[in-house]
Amino acid sequence: MKLNFTGRGAMLYPQEGNTAAYFESDNAFFLIDCGEDVAAKLIADEKLNRDKEYYLMVTHTHSDHIGSLGTLQQYLYWCCGKKLNIVISPQMRYQEELKKIIDGFGLVSGTYSFVSEESLDNKFQEFHSIRYVRSNHGDTPLASCAIVIGSSEGNMLYTGDIADDAILRGFITYNGTNNIDRIYTDVSLTNSPVHLSLEQLKAAIPDELKSKVYCMHINDGRLLPLIVESGFQVVSTTRDMDSLTVEELEKMLLRLQSKTEEVKREIDKKKNIKQKTI
Repeated sequence: MKLNFTGRGAMLYPQEGNTAAYFESDNAFFLIDCGEDVAAKLIADEKLNRDKEYYLMVTHTHSDHIGSLGTLQQYLYWCCGKKLNIVISPQMRYQEELKKIIDGFGLVSGTYSFVSEESLDNKFQEFHSIRYVRSNHGDTPLASCAIVIGSSEGNMLYTGDIADDAILRGFITYNGTNNIDRIYTDVSLTNSPVHLSLEQLKAAIPDELKSKVYCMHINDGRLLPLIVESGFQVVSTTRDMDSLTVEELEKMLLRLQSKTEEVKREIDKKKNIKQKTI
């Protein structure tokens, strides 16, 4: 099952946007993480006004993974008449922290819901189960989880942020190479106390699985060609030209034309002011 990405960058590499992914069924929209810029992108792309149920999965509570949760929920409820369903699991040792953050955002009880991962079992055609799996985010004090989605195409792993390759090796050993659909994993240019390095990834993934590994949470632009040279994939974002429909490109063109005219007016305005002061 393919995921769509609103961004693929690490917290300290905002050029690529906050890493977040979504997929859709006929009657539901599923979002994995919602960093600071994610809700605004989904609103701009008109993804939140569908006649669907909306579900959010949270890998951990760093701001680049949860920073726009308040805007996401408020916009869904007050502008679209939808409740946000936040998927939770006993594996999430950060559930209480998540609830405190939601309270801190001032979200009104009854305008969102917590739903268990088991409540989604065999409910949708696109997948048969979603499970949180505890992961290691290194020297950060925050607990974290990866997410495993099971479907008829095989199991998919979404790592969130990991500091070592343990969850990758465990996923491969448990499922075998024939029952794996895709692996989406964060990766960094060099060794990091909180993120998996490209060299660690290369050591963890058998050659026959490399084409099924999609790298995200990029922390350096120099990583992009190295990932491809290593035999892995790089996730594309919804803002990549090749992934946009004709209608989306036309809307983008109109916005660019409008912005261009606005910039021209501002330039002319400043030129006039400068001439008057000479």
